Amino acid sequence: MSVKEAIEVQEGDVIDYTCPGAIDVGDVVPLGTGMIGIAKTSGLLGEVIALYIERVFEINATTADVIAIGDVVYFDATNRAITTTATSNTRAGRAVSAKAAATAGTAFVKINAA
Repeated sequence: MSVKEAIEVQEGDVIDYTCPGAIDVGDVVPLGTGMIGIAKTSGLLGEVIALYIERVFEINATTADVIAIGDVVYFDATNRAITTTATSNTRAGRAVSAKAAATAGTAFVKINAA
């Protein structure tokens, strides 16, 4: 009998996450530098909540940026917005809606899409 190399623990579109501080439903949570989660539930420091890591979400976007469908986008945790600027930001996924430059608004983002 062989030992299993992998054992399923979750379906994967939602994961457990231990809060480093207060998090509200809908908050964008950077996970390292390469992905984000969206809070499905709220929690306080030390509590375990559910984070979506797949799906499409409407997220505030940086006013200055032009965003085209298919663009790789990043989450700017300082300004709490989606941007096309990679430097110092967390990769969020790919845009599935467009946004014009110098326009306040949002972008639809397929989070963590390659």
